[in-house]
Amino acid sequence: MKSLHLALAVVGTLAAFPASAAEQRINIGVGELTCPTCSYTVAAAMRGVPSVEIIDFTEGEEFGTGTYIVAFDDEAADQGMIVEAIRATGYPADIVESGDS
Repeated sequence: MKSLHLALAVVGTLAAFPASAAEQRINIGVGELTCPTCSYTVAAAMRGVPSVEIIDFTEGEEFGTGTYIVAFDDEAADQGMIVEAIRATGYPADIVESGDS
C-alpha cells in the first residue's frame, strides 16, 4: 500500500510541473479554407511534421480563413517547417500573433 501511495505522489508531483521547455505553441493563420476537405488537407500536412499537435482552430472573420493553434517540440521541428508543410499543399499560411487573428 505504501508503494501505491508513493507512486501516486510521484505522478501527482510530475503532473504539477509545466510541459517540457522544448515545447512551443504558435498561431498559424491559413487562407483559402473553403470546404471541410481544405481543413483536413491542412491538418494532415501539419501532422506530417514531427511532433506537431493541433491544439485548436478558430474560424477567421473573413470567409475561408482561420487560425490554428499548434504545439510542437522545438528539438524535432520549427515554425518554418510547419508553415512550409501547409504552403506545399497550396494554401497560404503565416505565423500570427495571438491578437492578430
